[in-house]
Amino acid sequence: MKKYLGVLFLFFVPFIFVSCEADYEGVGDDTPDADPVVKSITLSISEASLAVGQEITFQVLSDQNNIITSSCKFFVNGSEISGNKFKPGEPGEYSVNATYKELTSNTESFLATATELKDFKFNVLIEDFTGAWCGYCTRVTYKLEQLKKTTSQLNVVAAHYGDALQYSKISEMTNAFGVSSYPHARLNRTTKWNETDAAVTSLFSTKAKAGVALESSISGSTLTVKFQAKFSETGTDMLYGLFLLEDDLLLDQRNYGDFGYGSADPLVDFKHEDVLRYSFTSPLGDNIPNDSSKAGSIFEKTLTYELPAAYDKENLKLVGFVTDGSKKSLNSRISDIGLTQTFEEL
Repeated sequence: MKKYLGVLFLFFVPFIFVSCEADYEGVGDDTPDADPVVKSITLSISEASLAVGQEITFQVLSDQNNIITSSCKFFVNGSEISGNKFKPGEPGEYSVNATYKELTSNTESFLATATELKDFKFNVLIEDFTGAWCGYCTRVTYKLEQLKKTTSQLNVVAAHYGDALQYSKISEMTNAFGVSSYPHARLNRTTKWNETDAAVTSLFSTKAKAGVALESSISGSTLTVKFQAKFSETGTDMLYGLFLLEDDLLLDQRNYGDFGYGSADPLVDFKHEDVLRYSFTSPLGDNIPNDSSKAGSIFEKTLTYELPAAYDKENLKLVGFVTDGSKKSLNSRISDIGLTQTFEEL
């Protein structure tokens, strides 16, 4: 009898342990989920405006800042689309939103235009760091003067240091651009100009992705300027700048050779042109919000300045520019006071 009981015990024991093991593994659902619970989602769009037939891309972030686009459904004007890309078939304003499980995103709008967005004529910006005490600076001044006679696509800003025409924030510019000796001419804010015509003229065929237009007026001593920038391509970390220049300022100029003005030293009552008098923005530029630098967008800012009595209103002009995230000038524009410009679209 004992022998049979032992056999029965050995027979049932594995079932007991198997049964207990299975019951243990199945107890409760307290294993933590690998992904945190998403409580809200945010939709963003790649463009604020595009041409009919061009493609726009949508992206969704969770409240944990994770990209969950592939797990979402997208609805344009209330109708579900396939994937997260869309090409509008006709002009008009479109709205888009997304869903993730039971969650619904914010709604974004974009504009589809009948024609493709146009690029802009490119204008070269040269900032000439100079001074009346600099005897070799006349070499660069003369070269720029002659080059300007051949084109309307060159905008020159003469930033003086160490003389009666010194710009008040010149150190901010020289420190940013690494100017340690004179003359020093900066090409589109990124490289030192090698003083050849080709380095400038070779850029004229560039199709700029940003355009600048200026509108200005004077009432009494108040100068008002409307700065506009338009974009044919979306960019981020853009800056805009606006300078006030004055021409025909007389000041003796040192001259260490015959670079085009003769060999006299000094050049008495030398006529200085394109002199930087004032910057409506930081001389390095002010921020353009990313929402205002999307393709098809127009950034606009109105600025004012009380003109000192010593400034000759007839000799004033403006230079505006836009730079990209690397601080390179994407485009610039010069304007006399009192004009209303339109964008130089190609």
